[in-house]
Amino acid sequence: MISAVFLCLILAVVTTSGGPVSGDCGGEKNTKPIIKDEPTLVSTTTNGKRYVVGSGYNKINIVHLYGAPYEMGQALGTLMKDELNMLIAEYFLYLEKQIDQILKIVPPFIAQWISEKGLKGALDLNYEITRLYTPPWYDEEMKGIEAGSGVSYEDIRRLNLLPELIKAACSVIGAWGNSLSESKREINTSLLHLRALDWDKNAPIAKYATIVVYHPSASYSGYGNLYKYYKHNYASHAMANFGYPGLVGSITAYSEASVGLGEKVWITAKGDDITTRLGNPWTYVLRDVAQFSSDLETALTMMINAKRTCSIHLGLGAVNRNQTLFEEVQFRGVEYSEKELNFYNWNDMFENRGHPLIKDIVYWDKHVQPSDNPCLSSLLTAQYGNLDAETLIREVTSVSETGDTMNAIFDYGENAVYIAYSAPQDPEGPLEAYKRSHTRIDMGKLFNEKL
Repeated sequence: MISAVFLCLILAVVTTSGGPVSGDCGGEKNTKPIIKDEPTLVSTTTNGKRYVVGSGYNKINIVHLYGAPYEMGQALGTLMKDELNMLIAEYFLYLEKQIDQILKIVPPFIAQWISEKGLKGALDLNYEITRLYTPPWYDEEMKGIEAGSGVSYEDIRRLNLLPELIKAACSVIGAWGNSLSESKREINTSLLHLRALDWDKNAPIAKYATIVVYHPSASYSGYGNLYKYYKHNYASHAMANFGYPGLVGSITAYSEASVGLGEKVWITAKGDDITTRLGNPWTYVLRDVAQFSSDLETALTMMINAKRTCSIHLGLGAVNRNQTLFEEVQFRGVEYSEKELNFYNWNDMFENRGHPLIKDIVYWDKHVQPSDNPCLSSLLTAQYGNLDAETLIREVTSVSETGDTMNAIFDYGENAVYIAYSAPQDPEGPLEAYKRSHTRIDMGKLFNEKL
């Protein structure tokens, strides 16, 4: 199995060959209960608070951070010191054992970097060629994590550049309007956004499920150089990263401005000719978009102006809670790379046997795109007019078997996330996130949490 932190299993390489694929989804309905526990406070520090929600193998850490980047990093390092030290040691050991598989899947020039310099050396080289394009607040936050946890800044930096070095995969759905259940259609801000992470469900990072909620101080946006990276100085918002401790960039994010993001790999026939390594790593761009965007237009403009690198697909959602009428512009599928940036609504995506156009639904399945696997489209068609978060959990992701490492559904109307992580240490199982109980978390309450 391909291994890199927060890297999805690149199913496009190992499960599809471009030909017809059976429409038999193969999965079963998820009947596990939805967990609706309130988070419990477990520890505090200067500029931070740590909660947990759920128990046993369903436990999720929720860490609130306040202040400037260094202060927030130091608070995270202090609150998650034990976990960070264990995660770093376990994960790099795990990666070294998978190095032969990594060399088979990465582009040849990256394989050469790894062969000549080792994995950590290759990550250090990637840092050197991206640092001139990377906003300084990321280094400051990582140095703060080092101060609080004792984990070296270099290892935290390497952990954050693994997705940039090797890239990522998964499933994306944005659904609104007539596709939703009748009760959802009555809410002006109703939008469902699935980000299913298919990667290595047995990886040691699954033990450290964490939601990091950033509450930046006014001084955070006072650098005055946001313009340098995005040609505009935008206001900062509280936002949440869904993943594991130490990840300061974003693979899955949602903000108090109700802007949400999730990615999957974009493998193109053109290969690396539409990408570069000389730019701002994509996980940092996504974090900035979530933190500094106030609406869909701002998010798209930031992507246009960013110094982009790798090729990825994105699901991008945004709603205006003051609107009086639902607008179809609330969700976009995005093809993102250095040389190409394409935005899709439901009616201008590709169309084939396995991927018919479905009104008010933007979707990419877990296979290489354009996919001709009819599983996901058949499920969405069968549940059309009945979609809500619970239906996606019980009838869609579990049956299509997507989201094995993390399964997250943002319900913008409820301002909530339904989320599950894999649990490789659970002796009773199930292992895969899409089979497990999902926890409902009120995002409005998280963003209103005071220090």
